[in-house]
Amino acid sequence: MARSFRNRQPKAKIAPLPHDRWVAVAHPGLEPVVANEIASYGISSHLEPGAVVFHADIADASSLARRVRTASRLLWIVGIGPAKSLEQLAQTVRACDWTPVLARGMTCEVHVSTRESRLRRREAISKKVTHALQDVIRQIPASTKSRQFATQRVHVRLVGDQVTLSVDAGGEPLHRRGWRKSVGDAPLRENLAACMLFAAGWTGDEPLLDPFCGSGTLPIEATLLASGVNPGAHRRYTCDQWPASDGKIHTPIRNAISVPIIGADRDPNALEAAKQNAQRAKVEVLWRCTEVQHLEAPNGPPGLIVTNPPYGKRLGNRSEDSVHDLYDQFAITLQERFKGWRVSFLAPHRSLAARLHPQVQQLTSFSNGGLRVGLWIIDLV
Repeated sequence: MARSFRNRQPKAKIAPLPHDRWVAVAHPGLEPVVANEIASYGISSHLEPGAVVFHADIADASSLARRVRTASRLLWIVGIGPAKSLEQLAQTVRACDWTPVLARGMTCEVHVSTRESRLRRREAISKKVTHALQDVIRQIPASTKSRQFATQRVHVRLVGDQVTLSVDAGGEPLHRRGWRKSVGDAPLRENLAACMLFAAGWTGDEPLLDPFCGSGTLPIEATLLASGVNPGAHRRYTCDQWPASDGKIHTPIRNAISVPIIGADRDPNALEAAKQNAQRAKVEVLWRCTEVQHLEAPNGPPGLIVTNPPYGKRLGNRSEDSVHDLYDQFAITLQERFKGWRVSFLAPHRSLAARLHPQVQQLTSFSNGGLRVGLWIIDLV
């Protein structure tokens, strides 16, 4: 009996890829910041919307994932191929070389995104890919076992009739450092705090002050950066179980910090949460419970004020007029006591940012907590 024409599909042709192609997922608008950080490790890259693409040795995956401070996720691209149908998608999955990252005994968690694809049912796509991955894992030699049996996150990105398959080196998003358990209102993600520091050019050799520190994310990130401690020193990573990873956790020597790093806030409850987070992160920060009008510059050379002040969804119980008053008072404090300092901060629009200084400059903009905000900088000459 002749086979149905419908079932005679050509085998998937997979674009040959070296086992070193990575994607650092970035907040749209912050791609150059992520690229600059990756360049600091001696790695060249190119930018795509929401991503920084680069090449690196997969054997160094654990070290690389732990070092990146500004990215949201770190993905290793397994393969790219055709996906005009569910069956062809499954063929593409099976045709890829998964041996560097999958081993017997592992399970996979599939995450699907589609754009202009004839395959639209994400549940059906996920189920098909999951079954194909189970086939792949069954064919891996039993001697190739993972060091752990954590679930591997697999990303399936369908654009038109092509699929890109990748695995997540972190598992959980990279902003989850492992030390922030206590949070206040509208907390800033840790990787966005790192982006603010990198964008301002702060390298840990000048004083730093956050006058609206909340639960302490910015000063704690700054202290980790200045001391050379990897951002992922307090959590686990999925890539540690990859057969191609060396499985070693490389802990750099903690550098001594020679400049003051200060977190200030008027709310004593927020500062208590910040102290608990700092204790978990094993860093020391100088904490100050004070209103913005009582801020004083520390002794020594000028440095960087970096902060996420109240605005928009961060208004809380404040009215718009009271926020304007707060910014006006903050501006007076800056002019009177912080000559020579730089100020880097978030604000949703120029009219609010300019209340601090008429010569404010916007570095970029991105979404923070569902609200589009600008990253602004001021030189207080």
